[in-house]
Amino acid sequence: MPMYRYVCENCGSEKVVLHGMDEKPTVICDNCGSVMKKTIGRVGIIFKGSGFYSTDYRKDSGKKTDEKSEAKSEKKEEAKV
Repeated sequence: MPMYRYVCENCGSEKVVLHGMDEKPTVICDNCGSVMKKTIGRVGIIFKGSGFYSTDYRKDSGKKTDEKSEAKSEKKEEAKV
């Protein structure tokens, strides 16, 4: 059964109620006693998967560190010769 978020229009208090999708219960506010209204809950989004962030929205900071490490390795090779 899904959980639904209810908000009181009178005092603003929130409540989470567990009930079936077909049910339409009358939820009463514990603080003021008025009827609460069902609202859309806050949902966190997490993008997972290989390559999502690194190929689509990666900042250029990764390239700078690669350039620095290449420059250091070139200097070391020149020093050895």
